[in-house]
Amino acid sequence: MFKTALAAAGLALLFAFTGASAQSYPNQPITMIVSFPPGGATDLVGRALATEMTKVLGQSVVVMNRAGAAGTIGSAAVANAPTNGYTFGFVVSAALTVVPHLQSVPYQLDSFQYLCRAFDVPVYALVRADSRFKSMRELISYARANPGKLNYASVGLGSLPHMAALDLERSAGIKMNHIPYKGEGPAVVDLLGKHVDLMFGTNAVASTHKLLRLAAASEKRTAESPDAPTLTELGYPVVWSIVGGAIAPKGIDPAARAALEKACATAAATPAYQQALVNMKVVPLYADGETYRIQLLRDAGRNRVLIKDSGLLGQ
Repeated sequence: MFKTALAAAGLALLFAFTGASAQSYPNQPITMIVSFPPGGATDLVGRALATEMTKVLGQSVVVMNRAGAAGTIGSAAVANAPTNGYTFGFVVSAALTVVPHLQSVPYQLDSFQYLCRAFDVPVYALVRADSRFKSMRELISYARANPGKLNYASVGLGSLPHMAALDLERSAGIKMNHIPYKGEGPAVVDLLGKHVDLMFGTNAVASTHKLLRLAAASEKRTAESPDAPTLTELGYPVVWSIVGGAIAPKGIDPAARAALEKACATAAATPAYQQALVNMKVVPLYADGETYRIQLLRDAGRNRVLIKDSGLLGQ
């Protein structure tokens, strides 16, 4: 009887300790690894989300930039992070759904636990305000008559803007010359300097530099640029956007995972976060972790086909 009572008391203490441990999360600052440099769109959106998550969690969410290699360095750091919930990441989808088809990376899609999708940025075909091309139809007509003579800029090999351009080439039956850059800044400089003819980029860069939006690679016209036709309505079913969200290492503590998922959902719904993204010309578009994971799996399959068709697979 004594042993039974002692065992029962031990179990009760164990359950009490476990419950207290779970309830204590978080009890120290949390690190958000952002896989791009400070000052870019991904970094700024991540910081806006971190600010609001801090209010929900009651602990600071501190941004750490781990930039380089098209987002793969930061993504690898998240995959290898401790699973105690005190390190998670903020990434864009190309590092997970495109780059692994182009080169070897030290992680897979199932190396992560997906917490939430936080934003969606449609890709646009952009030209200088003084460009000879005033419409997408004019540009495609020229490209068909002059294969390989149009130079276009993107933020790098395997970026989502690059994928949009490849998809347009395939859909429209044209061939353009890709000039990859390490960011939107140098790409815009060369566009404005007339070293490239067009750029596949974001609405934010178009607004900042007063670029002409020839078309949007979105399902429907965007509220930010209602005058820009979609590529789909022009006859080219090309839909691409830069999707970003929060991820954690696989095997993250369940209590920490639940707390981070809830904090992300609450933060993404705050007026402060949504207004911050509107100010950046970024579309706030929340989805839960499972929806985000399924979208990335679907995108990865589509991207592999496009990359293979373009002769870039495994390069």
